[in-house]
Amino acid sequence: MTAHGLSEDDLREFQSRLMSEVLEDAHLWSCFDDSFLKEEIAKVNEMAEDELGDIGGGEIAGDDSTEYEMLENQVVSRLTTSDMLKDTIRAIIIYGSYAKRLHVVGESDINFAVVLRSDLQNEEEAIESINSIAEEIITPEVAHIFDLMILKEDDLPQLEKFGSVFTHIHALYAKDGEVKYGENVFTKLEITEDQLKESARILIADAIASFDEIISAAKEEDLPDGELEYLIGGSVIDIAFALSCYEVGSNSVQMDLVKPDIHEEIREIFGEKSSFTKFYTMLEQAHAFKLGIKLPDSNNFLDVSIEFIKEVVEYTQLKEDE
Repeated sequence: MTAHGLSEDDLREFQSRLMSEVLEDAHLWSCFDDSFLKEEIAKVNEMAEDELGDIGGGEIAGDDSTEYEMLENQVVSRLTTSDMLKDTIRAIIIYGSYAKRLHVVGESDINFAVVLRSDLQNEEEAIESINSIAEEIITPEVAHIFDLMILKEDDLPQLEKFGSVFTHIHALYAKDGEVKYGENVFTKLEITEDQLKESARILIADAIASFDEIISAAKEEDLPDGELEYLIGGSVIDIAFALSCYEVGSNSVQMDLVKPDIHEEIREIFGEKSSFTKFYTMLEQAHAFKLGIKLPDSNNFLDVSIEFIKEVVEYTQLKEDE
């Protein structure tokens, strides 16, 4: 087994498939004129919030992110006023791009970390109650942006057991998160650079597995126009974010590194002489696809995404344990 969330057979098969996908016309990509892309993204960024729904994708965060505020208020209120839960919850923390108000409305998650007291006698009952309240709050319209993680305080020194669901990178952002109830118990957690690198590898492997599932699904069924690019774009952004965290480690928080801006931030991290330079335009495209922007001359988006993954796997030494 590997330490990165994939079985040995899955990883071997995926790496074999990646190596077989050779870009026959890679030189064409380097000649791509991305001025159109930058103009289209600039137009989206300048739109008023009531215009954003017309482009078919997410909305840039504004002063009235009502879905997020509704979720924030209801989760905090319901959990802290419950007779059963009010004495069991140690902290409620919001972390990630929404906590920094750098989110994209309708695309970015609102991430909650609910930390329970270590001395609970009714742990299972408390978790069941929290999940029940969450199910009552979540509607189909907001389910895709809702993320809630339940931990016990004594789980914090052993986050490895949660795999990609809650890594030391998540904990790093929670450490810098917005406390909605209690105190920030993550501030007491010592997070090493090695733990952050391993967490990045875990997240990269998880995103690669999602990428592979998307490609397999696309072979089995016809996806709506633009859906494949949208889904692949999400996985590529996830990989780019984890790669950037791998590179800068604990500085991720100081840099306000978040997924909605990763297509720009990765340029600052790796510069213009890196082996990743040739993928910057593809990441701009991935960002555009996530916003619902349709682009011309993007037929090789999948090919370049695969080449990017190959480069990331090699750079982060994501391979089977010897």
